[in-house]
Amino acid sequence: MSVDKDFVLSALLQHNFFPTQKKAKEEMPPIFTSVAFTPDVAKKLTAGKPRKVDGYQGYDAVEYKLTRFNGVSRSCSIPHPAAYAHLSLCIHEHWDKLDYIAKNKISRIRPLEHSDGRIIIMNYEESFEKTTRKLRSAFGRRFIVHTDISNYFPSVYSHAVPWAAVGFDHAKKHKSSKHKAEWFNQLDEKVRWLKRGETQGVAIGPATSNIVSEMILARVDETLSGEFVYTRFIDDYTAYCNTEEKAQEFVRRLAEELAKYKLLLNIHKTEVVPLPHALTDDWVAELSLALPRSAAVSASDAINYLNLAVRLAQQTPDGSVLKYALKSLVNRELGFMADVDVLRYALTLSFHQPVLLPLLEKLFDSTMFSGMFLYASELQQLALEHARLRRSDAVAWALYYLNKYGVAVEAVCADEILSSGDCVPLLLLYLSGAPLHQARVISFVASLDPADLYELDQYWLLLYELFREGKIISPYKDEDAFEIMAANAVGFIKPSERIASEAGSSSTEPSDEGSGT
Repeated sequence: MSVDKDFVLSALLQHNFFPTQKKAKEEMPPIFTSVAFTPDVAKKLTAGKPRKVDGYQGYDAVEYKLTRFNGVSRSCSIPHPAAYAHLSLCIHEHWDKLDYIAKNKISRIRPLEHSDGRIIIMNYEESFEKTTRKLRSAFGRRFIVHTDISNYFPSVYSHAVPWAAVGFDHAKKHKSSKHKAEWFNQLDEKVRWLKRGETQGVAIGPATSNIVSEMILARVDETLSGEFVYTRFIDDYTAYCNTEEKAQEFVRRLAEELAKYKLLLNIHKTEVVPLPHALTDDWVAELSLALPRSAAVSASDAINYLNLAVRLAQQTPDGSVLKYALKSLVNRELGFMADVDVLRYALTLSFHQPVLLPLLEKLFDSTMFSGMFLYASELQQLALEHARLRRSDAVAWALYYLNKYGVAVEAVCADEILSSGDCVPLLLLYLSGAPLHQARVISFVASLDPADLYELDQYWLLLYELFREGKIISPYKDEDAFEIMAANAVGFIKPSERIASEAGSSSTEPSDEGSGT
């Protein structure tokens, strides 16, 4: 299925700029948006003053850490808009040569025109579709192979982009400086611009990186799909083979083809398993069978269900057990006081697994008592704990809830957020509206080295939103990206959230207890 090139550009800029690729966009609080980052604005950015400072190649990015089920963080990037505009426009201009990735049926995650405007959604298949596909692939075969690429996105070699785009021979014959203007070399250069000009790795988060990664892996699929029956979910492979020898051959051939692009298989996650094999993990089946079936789930049934999930999570620390269980309950009707008990349990679990925090909004809303929010203390503790652990997503969600429900961020929590130097939490702390916190965030910004462009890039989102409000002048002396975006009414925070933060600035000041000031 082809994807319209104009859709590609608007999707990359307006809907797939932030690292929100899951179906529910749960990676970041919903106050962030890039809808105003239009193709017209991107064209103006690329026509603006280019970065010409000795020692600086390309741009750096805001780091946003996503916490996995095992507590390990994965670093995502929110790229500088100027660099991202160049890359997005380059992809758009040459989409007719890249559209092959949208037609690759081996890949389960490929560019599509999604109804919400996104081009990439990391969405698992519906249960029926997934079951049907697995059964068809497994029929008549005796072995299944699971493997993935070791450290894939950080391992992508930018010069492999031309190799995938036009072939090894042509790319290598046209790699000298006199061929710099060739479209495939321009794409290579624009990919590097997002990461300080570095050739190793692509920024995790924006959809441009998914397109670049699919360019490479789709070429591998073109070579192997005629020899083997398999599917690929990003960099995870599942193959179905008639013999164990054929299964081992798949692993060997895949490793050979990946090596051409300087990629390695993850040996520790490579396994050949005899069929028949269960279609789902044991914990999924157990939780599915144990889910209460009553019209309204009672408090006791809900707690028992979460108890089971906790036990199963201890056995499968790398699985999304608790998230699966909590989401199952949140999507059901909860009986009298069940929502309160589920929320308290979920808050306790969120201390250990912050991936649960995005699921709590519905429970918070349903447990409001006479307009009073009852869980301020728990959220303060969560924000403080995860700020200490430098978990961007957990702190961001905790601050989002505190701001939404009008709870002042305690000074000790603000201290830790300022100490962390984490861009997105700092911006949410500013948006709390408390004058003391806002002054301290502005003071933090003033402490940044104005001569270090990469350091400025690591805080561009915070800097730009303060610039829009007139709190600071643009720290980029010889660049005009901020001025161009502001002149075109580009904002990355939903307007309603700004109104709320401005209203909060006249609210009661947070306590100075424990602030150290």
